Amino acid sequence: MLKQESSLRNLQTSIGKTLAVIPLTPNHWTIVSLLVALVAGVMISLGELFPGLLLFAFAALLDMVDGAVARARGQVSKFGGFIDGVADRFVEAVFLFSFMFYTLPEILFDAKIWLASVLFLGTCMPSFVRAYADHKEVIPRSKALALGGICERSERLLIIIFGLFAGIFFSMDFFVYSLIIASFLSAVTILQRLFQISQK
Repeated sequence: MLKQESSLRNLQTSIGKTLAVIPLTPNHWTIVSLLVALVAGVMISLGELFPGLLLFAFAALLDMVDGAVARARGQVSKFGGFIDGVADRFVEAVFLFSFMFYTLPEILFDAKIWLASVLFLGTCMPSFVRAYADHKEVIPRSKALALGGICERSERLLIIIFGLFAGIFFSMDFFVYSLIIASFLSAVTILQRLFQISQK
């Protein structure tokens, strides 16, 4: 695991040094990532699932570029990290919203209910619980930052992306099931964080 993390850091460092010569600031790269995600969202809403998914993957790559360029140029800042985090949530929201315009199979409820559930329980609430606990000084900031859970952003996105791949090649039922799973596990994550906070 440590070797994999080290290799990933080395790769990001190499990418950062290579792209640092392009006259774009780290925040510009963040904006480019968001624009690519918007184009991907339009493609998905028009029914072009696979190209849209590839563009979202490209947007995710660009999301790593801004931090790598910032480190390569010595321009790492708290504001840049803040903008990057906000952009991440916008990209995830665009991805999920784009399926509001795509006909998905109904499983228990309309698929739009599951999309909205992932947006609220996954994209919004876990981060809100952490930030609000810090804001209200219920727990120390170090503990707030360490709050974890069974399904954080990376796990949630992996579940949904794998579900979408299975949906594209087999049946979109798999994608809807991935939304249901992500919603349930996100709810569990919220409860886990609330429990951790209560144990202050």
